[in-house]
Amino acid sequence: MPIRTARLADTPSVEFLLRSVPGVWQSSWRNDSVQRALLASDGLAFVAEKDGTLIGFACAHDVGFRAYLSELVVTESHQRQGVGSALLVAVQRAVAERGCKLLVADIYPPAAPFYHRLNWREPRASLLCRDIVDNAA
Repeated sequence: MPIRTARLADTPSVEFLLRSVPGVWQSSWRNDSVQRALLASDGLAFVAEKDGTLIGFACAHDVGFRAYLSELVVTESHQRQGVGSALLVAVQRAVAERGCKLLVADIYPPAAPFYHRLNWREPRASLLCRDIVDNAA
């Protein structure tokens, strides 16, 4: 299956994919989330296609001191067929070419075994998050 760099024209197909896989799309995401992610990726977003249909998407960001994998999703009917691994290889190669030595991923917990099979490990540091709400102190 071909892997290629994602284009802005892919926005509707990527959004459809993200919404179609249970547990991926978050209700808090803004309407322009996919377009903003593609623009912010600066060429580090990739899609997998089969017979002209988008079946996978990966999006990463080079923030200088490390790279961040913000999304990796494959249609349920194409999971466990190497699509996610191929997308991850494309991301890893691209960020390595930019000089990044570390790729950090924010993953959906059921996906942890997939990453562990590919020799990903727990981070050296704890990750924290904070929900941002209106008028937050």
